[in-house]
Amino acid sequence: MDNARAVKLRIRQAAFALAERMAWNKIGMGAIARQAELSLPQLLQHAPSKAAIIEDFARDIDQAMLLVFEKHPAEGEAHDRLFDVMLKRLEILAPYKYVVESILKGMRAEPTESLRLVQSATDSVSWMISAARVEEESAWQGYGRLGLLRLYLRILPIWTKDDAGMARSMAALDRGLRDLVRFKTRADGMMAMAWAFGAGLGRLAQRFFEERKTDEHRQDEQRDQLR
Repeated sequence: MDNARAVKLRIRQAAFALAERMAWNKIGMGAIARQAELSLPQLLQHAPSKAAIIEDFARDIDQAMLLVFEKHPAEGEAHDRLFDVMLKRLEILAPYKYVVESILKGMRAEPTESLRLVQSATDSVSWMISAARVEEESAWQGYGRLGLLRLYLRILPIWTKDDAGMARSMAALDRGLRDLVRFKTRADGMMAMAWAFGAGLGRLAQRFFEERKTDEHRQDEQRDQLR
């Protein structure tokens, strides 16, 4: 392990030790520097913000998850693969449940940092979609991807209060994935109806103007005959 990586892990451990005792928004960079026994300039060099510490940690969790499914690809339908991948990420994250709980408690108090953490969660969801091999399926693109992000963020508070068996988390995840598929199916149906309705109106309008043009042409001919 190179020195820079070792220092980053030291900073992470210091921040997480503080997160055991207080909400994430209550932790200052000065406190992290003291806990890690670093100066503020040294801390800035390796971790410019608390969000940067979490983003680096999240990528390590993503990497661990991807390695699992690189060796043992998720199987079954898209729902099953997504369920397995998202659940596995929570399992890998389990030793740090207290950190997630600390962050969730403080998110509303730090909206700017919260936006960065949501972006980090968005990146994690993208990797989960890739690991589940559904990134080319229309149901999980666009609004479907946004729906997965919302589901993941909604599952986290449930998971932090869940026991080791994760029964509540699994039930909420299964239900949420099925709801997303049903919503996408209904939305696709409504869009198809809207397109069909619009196309029908277009044909009616075209027919109206063609008939009107024909009538105007006929009236012009009649006027010419009367002259």
